[in-house]
Amino acid sequence: MRNDLNASERRLIAALDRIDRFLDRTALARADHAQAAADPEAEARLDALEAENRRLSQELAALHEREAATLAACEARLAEAHARLLRSGQEAARLSAANDALAEANRNLIDAREGEGDSDGIRAAMAAEIESLHAARAAEVAQMGEIVEALERMVGAPDPAPPALQPEGAGVGDGDDLDGERG
Repeated sequence: MRNDLNASERRLIAALDRIDRFLDRTALARADHAQAAADPEAEARLDALEAENRRLSQELAALHEREAATLAACEARLAEAHARLLRSGQEAARLSAANDALAEANRNLIDAREGEGDSDGIRAAMAAEIESLHAARAAEVAQMGEIVEALERMVGAPDPAPPALQPEGAGVGDGDDLDGERG
């Protein structure tokens, strides 16, 4: 689209240059023939060319406005994509940290099963596992949200209202079913 706008702009500029050269030649001819009677046909052509020049100038201004609007829209979409990328990176870091904590907690749990453990270690391992599940679920929800947004843009559907976020820890606990297993 930008190439089309640039090509149109070059054609308009070339046309404006031709009109300017013609106007310059006409002005010189007028100065040379100031004593002679005015030629009504040349005046009519001059008026027509000046009108065409005004029209082309307005078209060029409109083209610049459309190009600026398109650029602004592209910059806005880029900023939105950048923000989504940052959120995804932060969520990935959170997920990685939760998985590291889960691995440590699982090592503690294994040690506890071998006779060295305590109930606090088991509780910490379970809490880390629950946090890891929360982080994994949040990452999946974010990824699905991005897929849905992309599909909606493809079909031209309006963006739905964002779903209300659940507070941390909501949705898991008190016997909730996690993938068909009790946690």
